[in-house]
Amino acid sequence: MPSWATHRRLVALAWPQGLPKGDLYRGVIKGVVEPDVVSDMLYVKKCGGRKCRWALAPPKHHELQISLVEYYYNLAQYYRARGDLYNAGRALGRALHYIQDGAVKTKKWLILNVHDSLEKEIEGLLNKMPEICRGVRAERSNNPIKALCHAYQQTAALLIRFRDEVVPPDDAVEFYKRGRRKKLALIAAGLVAAVIGLSTYAWLLLAGVVAAATAATWTPREYILAMRGGYVCLKPKWGKAVMSC
Repeated sequence: MPSWATHRRLVALAWPQGLPKGDLYRGVIKGVVEPDVVSDMLYVKKCGGRKCRWALAPPKHHELQISLVEYYYNLAQYYRARGDLYNAGRALGRALHYIQDGAVKTKKWLILNVHDSLEKEIEGLLNKMPEICRGVRAERSNNPIKALCHAYQQTAALLIRFRDEVVPPDDAVEFYKRGRRKKLALIAAGLVAAVIGLSTYAWLLLAGVVAAATAATWTPREYILAMRGGYVCLKPKWGKAVMSC
């Protein structure tokens, strides 16, 4: 099992000015390695013939990792709004873990799941950070320097985003109410179309039912903002999260 030094060192290097440390930082340092101890359960839909089923996703499914990052970022905001900085840090750390793991493009070679030789090469580059990234095209890559610089830049970007995006609790309430009105309006529109379709066109009935059902499962953007303000807790749709509100 490779060292956790890479994850934690990237956090220390990328921590922005103006973002307090204390309990928040301690939580991030713990959370950024937690997924290697207790993993989130990710699911994907697999279809064959006429049947579909939910199955465990590959351990490093990049698209689902993006969903994990956003979920844990929102959860970190939720905890911060409620005054729990340590768990806010843990959630933010888990988001950063998935960002950093996704920096290496090869499915086999990930920052904390690599062959010993690549691990040592990456850790050796840490002593030259961030200077080594000057002039480097940072991107998801199999190249250790490009991947490490990408992980560093993405880590810094998420930390800055967390520092600057703050939703006041009072605003969160209004966001939730606005989102609920939009959701109910869409459901009502679908039901109206379905009722009209009962006496007119079958396709309109079907379209109305589908529209109403889709609206019922839709998550308005305002709900996410309400979660960031600590007002409402949203559960992930991609599987089972280790941390939740």
